Amino acid sequence: MIGSFRAIFAGYVVNKPLGSLKPSIFARSGFPTPIGPLPFLFLGIVSQSSMSLIQQGVAVLGVVFARQYHLSLAGLGILVVAPSLGMMVGLIPVGWIVDRIGPRKLLFFVAWPMAALVWTVGRATSFGTLWFLLFIMGITFGSVPGVGTKAVFLAFAGRDRGLPMGIRQTGVPIGAALSAFLLPQWVNAWGFAGLFSRLAVIIIVGSLGFAFVIPTAPPRAVRHHTMPVSQLWKALAFPAVISILLVGAQYDMLTFTIPDLVQRHGLTLALAGIVLAVAQIGGGIGRIGFGMISDRVSGHRPRVLGWTAVIAGIAMLAVSLLPHHVPVTVLIVLWFILGLGAVGWNALALTWAGESVPENQAGLAMTTMASLIYVGAVLHPPLFGYIADRTGSLKYSWLWLTGCMALAFILSWLRRWRVSRDKVL
Repeated sequence: MIGSFRAIFAGYVVNKPLGSLKPSIFARSGFPTPIGPLPFLFLGIVSQSSMSLIQQGVAVLGVVFARQYHLSLAGLGILVVAPSLGMMVGLIPVGWIVDRIGPRKLLFFVAWPMAALVWTVGRATSFGTLWFLLFIMGITFGSVPGVGTKAVFLAFAGRDRGLPMGIRQTGVPIGAALSAFLLPQWVNAWGFAGLFSRLAVIIIVGSLGFAFVIPTAPPRAVRHHTMPVSQLWKALAFPAVISILLVGAQYDMLTFTIPDLVQRHGLTLALAGIVLAVAQIGGGIGRIGFGMISDRVSGHRPRVLGWTAVIAGIAMLAVSLLPHHVPVTVLIVLWFILGLGAVGWNALALTWAGESVPENQAGLAMTTMASLIYVGAVLHPPLFGYIADRTGSLKYSWLWLTGCMALAFILSWLRRWRVSRDKVL
């Protein structure tokens, strides 16, 4: 696995611009962890994937929850946002803590409560209890992206960060893809209690495995000024608004792809899960590819972010116009393209946020950004479901989301124009 990563990115390392003062991204020399950059990123992906398998798996299991609790599409949207709402609440304090005690200590401390809550979710006896447990579980889950982004951001200090951050962030779509492949089968085989018992083991192993290799201290002493809160919010305003729009594509696709494919296109639950998993694979490829591109066009992460909105918007428009009973191969190709844009944007936004503030506030900036992203993750699925319930068709929900992508593209280019103007002035 590690060898294949090295082969994929060897060309990128070799072809660095001549005269660059930065070390090669994946060079072992000077890297401040017990293992090399690629094994470090691999364990970071495992940690993130183990959490995303559960957090995004709640949406994948939405059809099962809806049948068990007799939920409408809007009700399904309310249920699946519970972990996201918890993460939104938990991420900002996580950023403050991780900047002070470091990512290693925080992940060691929170791994056990996370696993205990996952185990308890599988034993909820009512809808209200289930929602509350998912919410509390989400609060603890906020530590995983907070730790992971800070650890990678610090470990790759002095090197191009877009590609490493993109690689680490593939843990989200990898976890979602695995959940789409596996959870519908696992819940049928083991039931909710058996499923969540096994998921508790997965998250404790994934978390502790990464915690052991995180550096005990930052790779270099950081002595920057501290940006006032008002300036920090100003720095994060554009990336936050754009990301709140873009996250609708990610979470609405995750939540409503399977209901759409089953109801409108007649696919089985298992086959619909495969199509969704392919979309997540596309998203993982997008996170790596867009991160690499943004490193090559240094200083233009907003522009690359805008093009992810274009890709997602075009694919959503095509999804809304699909006739019934489309060949599965067409659906797979279309959802792969949709995943490129709908999932591929995230690492760009977080890297943009971290690079917009002094490095000693990067953890707070990235977790604040992630928390604001989850505002969109909480708002979008119920609204998407409400539009579908009111119109009687998911087609109009996809069209609404296409409009959100268009607005995100416009804002990204407006930001680029403002930066260019400020440089001229």
